[in-house]
Parts: sequence; structure tokens; C-alpha cells
Amino acid sequence: MAEGVQVQGLCRFSFPCTGGFKKYHESLEERRAALYAPKRLDERTLWFEHVFLPPLRAQTDADFTMHLLLGEDFPEPWRGRIEAAIRDCPQVQAHWREPGDHRAICRDVMWGGRDGTRAVVAEFRLDDDDAVAVDYVQQLRRSWNKVGRLANFAGRVALDHGKGVVLQAIEGGRIKPQVLNTHCWSAGLAIYLKPDDEAIVMDFPHHKIWARVPFVNLTDSVMFIRGDHDHNDARTPFAAGQPVPVPDDEIAPMIQRRFAIDLPAFQAEWRTLTAE
Repeated sequence: MAEGVQVQGLCRFSFPCTGGFKKYHESLEERRAALYAPKRLDERTLWFEHVFLPPLRAQTDADFTMHLLLGEDFPEPWRGRIEAAIRDCPQVQAHWREPGDHRAICRDVMWGGRDGTRAVVAEFRLDDDDAVAVDYVQQLRRSWNKVGRLANFAGRVALDHGKGVVLQAIEGGRIKPQVLNTHCWSAGLAIYLKPDDEAIVMDFPHHKIWARVPFVNLTDSVMFIRGDHDHNDARTPFAAGQPVPVPDDEIAPMIQRRFAIDLPAFQAEWRTLTAE
């Protein structure tokens, strides 16, 4: 009998493809040039190293896979930095793929990671400047026994952890943290599927998922980080969130505790990079 919850995530790191972006480009070559611009890669790699990776290394439940999708032509020296950064985190599996159709490639990666011996798979997505809390995988696995009772006829149900932090890059090379209660943002949102379900997490637009499957939103713990800066494909919908007051002197310790992220160190490196 199949048992247990498989957990797998997807991160597309500046992957040149057709589809998958809100910003329009005339051609794949134009998109590749925009994604691989040196200044952009410098900044996104810094977010990846300082924000995305630390909480994955520190997960309280290490039984998960994060699929990292990148172009096979991803340029140096950033490719070397990515490979070095993930070397000590075997849960992060890099997929260096030829550019092509966004949905088909994501589907191939996620289907290839499915474990048919498990009762259910929890899939989530992150951008390379997002993060989930150190107990996110543990909470996805623990929550299934309750949330699974709400699954529809196809066995699908979504779980949204809606309390998180936006790290907003503002003038002067500063990072401004803001704690918010939200719903249906992409970071912190997972969908439970049967292992043989043809769908993957990318088939459910995060802002419309509540209309597609049974949906639970929890805001008891700070569970995600969203990066906000000039290179976002979509702007952060601050108006859709409810601010949660947290004293300034408690923000950095909370981010260290919940995400294993050294916020002052990241702020210092971001200030140096953006001043160049």
C-alpha cells in the first residue's frame, strides 16, 4: 500500500523559454539577452545565495526535492556560483535544459521527480529570490492528515501558508522587510496531488487556485519570504496584503530563526553590489 507524503518544489532560475513570463519579449533571443544580462544575474544570484538557499539547507525535515530549472547555456561565472552554492544541499537538483516550451519542460521535470510509491505528492514553487521557513517541508507533511480530508474527487487540495515577509529593495541599497498576511501568493502555496495525476503545480495559477480546488489558508506562522526588486517579473501586490506590525529590532532575529537567513549580512552585500 502506498503511504507517506512526497514533497517536491520547482524553481525556474532565469530559464529562457517560450511562455512562463509576464514581461513580453519579441523573440527567445531577446528574452535570453534580458535574462542573462550581467547586472541582473549578479543580483539574482545574490538573492539565491543569501535568501533562497539557507532555509532549504536548514529544513527540519530533509525528505524533499527542490528542482532547479536553468538553461543549458546559463553563462559563467554565474553557473559556477550556482553549482558551488548547491553542492552542500543534495535536495536541490539542478536541471540544465535546452530552451523550449515552458509548460512542457516544467511538466517533464516534475513528473520525472514523482515517486509512485507515495500516497500523495505536495508540490510547491518558488522564485530564485523567494524562501520558505525552515519547517515548511515538515508542516506540509504533517498537515496532510487534516487537509487531505477536504480533497476533491481528483484528490486535489491546496494549502496556503499566508503569513510571510516581503524583502523590498529600496533606494540607497537598502532592504526593507515587511510582514504581511496574504492569500494565494506563489511562495508558501502548495498543492497536494495523487502521484499519477497528470497535473503539476504550474497548472494552477496561484492567484486563481481557490477557484480550482479546495483551499486552506493558514496564517499562524511566518512561512515565506518574497523578494521585491527591479528585476521581478511581476510586482508585489502589497495592497492585497494585511500588514502585521513587528518591532524593527525583532525583524532580523525572526528572519534568522524562521529562515536561517543572516539579514544584516545580506543587506551589506546588497548595498555593496548595487552601489557598483
